[in-house]
Amino acid sequence: MMTLSQAITQLIERSPYIQETLNNGLINNSSLARYLQPKLSKKLGKEVQVGAILMAIKRMPHTDYLRMEKSLSTFMKQLGDIIVRSDLIEYSFRNSETLLRLQAQLLKQIDQNTNYFNSYCRGVYETTIIVSKALSDHVETLFSNEDMIIKRDELSSVTLMLPRVNLDTYGVYYSILKQLAWQGINLIEVVSTAHEITLVVNKKDIDAVFSLVMDMKRM
Repeated sequence: MMTLSQAITQLIERSPYIQETLNNGLINNSSLARYLQPKLSKKLGKEVQVGAILMAIKRMPHTDYLRMEKSLSTFMKQLGDIIVRSDLIEYSFRNSETLLRLQAQLLKQIDQNTNYFNSYCRGVYETTIIVSKALSDHVETLFSNEDMIIKRDELSSVTLMLPRVNLDTYGVYYSILKQLAWQGINLIEVVSTAHEITLVVNKKDIDAVFSLVMDMKRM
């Protein structure tokens, strides 16, 4: 049978924002206890008093979070080059039998020019292509007979070169993406490889994103 402490820990761990503000002393414990009270009562199948919740919150250990925070701070200081690109366009097409062949043709056309940005993500039902604006005519000509779901322009991107420990450090993407959420920046796409993450945002937000990334490097 689940205890009150276990239930509280489970609820808090499902909300990284609460966990972070709690561990940094930025949230009122009494208010948090009142907020959690109806959820805990439902979860445990009985009425739980706010006072009991408050006592359990105060007794919660914070070692795991503090260990993660220290690890992430070390990680951010190891971030490599930051590459900013502007004038990007995003296309989404419905998957078809001909789409992969057309992608191959597009890649062949731009193979010798490394100045162009191009990224492809194939989902179950649709494929997203993000390219430099200079390639828009090539894309729209090649894919003219495909079912275009959406086209979005006026985009920019920031690419972060991640250290090799990226694959063994948990919380990395959360640490980066939460900064955008807190600043009210709309994230259009995330493109990642083993040691790179590219954040695609609206052109108007690129300066703010770059500043946030630079601040993270100085954590």
